[in-house]
Amino acid sequence: MGKIVSRRIHTFAICWLLLGATAVQAGTIFGSKHDLSLGTTNQVCGYCHAPHNASTQAGLAEAPLWNRRITNLDAFTPYTSPTMTETCPTRPSGISLACLGCHDGTQAQAAPGYTPVSPPANPGANGNSATYGGDQHNAINPGVSGGGAPPNCTRCHNTVPADGIYSKAQIVMGGPDLRNDHPISMQYPLANTNFVAPPDAVKGWGDVKLYYGKVECPTCHNVHDPTNAPFLRTTNNGSVLCLRCHNK
Repeated sequence: MGKIVSRRIHTFAICWLLLGATAVQAGTIFGSKHDLSLGTTNQVCGYCHAPHNASTQAGLAEAPLWNRRITNLDAFTPYTSPTMTETCPTRPSGISLACLGCHDGTQAQAAPGYTPVSPPANPGANGNSATYGGDQHNAINPGVSGGGAPPNCTRCHNTVPADGIYSKAQIVMGGPDLRNDHPISMQYPLANTNFVAPPDAVKGWGDVKLYYGKVECPTCHNVHDPTNAPFLRTTNNGSVLCLRCHNK
């Protein structure tokens, strides 16, 4: 009996330490552009993550307990170049699709002051009208944007009521046309001498990450840490972040 109790205490201690480590790691999101909560009125993490009943949408399997849907997973035009030795897929990997769920150019299509794209990228998701908004407002579980407590709209919009555009629209929107953005979801070109060989071909460097050997949005961005704007994993002074991969 004593051994069982001891084992339970040991297990509880491990879980507590893991929980504490996660809290410390994600702590800097509070007050950042990715904190969509209204102070103490609703959850911070819940705008992106769901501990239960998370998304099982095909293509988002790699997203960590994701609380959002993407209306059209195949709405994207990938980056291409005649000098590339690797190819970006038409549908980005789940880890980047998670980011594109908010940064894919979907907006409140019918909001005043916004000229709709024709055809819109991912309009009115989840059966909602275009006026309601697209993927950014498409939470699966209630209590956050898309059902329940309202989000802090000023994190993304200039004014309240929201004017239908991001405060820095051309900066924060990555797509769906990705031809003018850094390539994503491609295998890191290990055989190309124009690139630095990472210490781990699957996971990359200690700070700059590869995901299953691929370059993804969070390769360069840490969505939980705004220390290096815009959420860069390291400073890019002197292009040091770029030169981590590019041998030029």
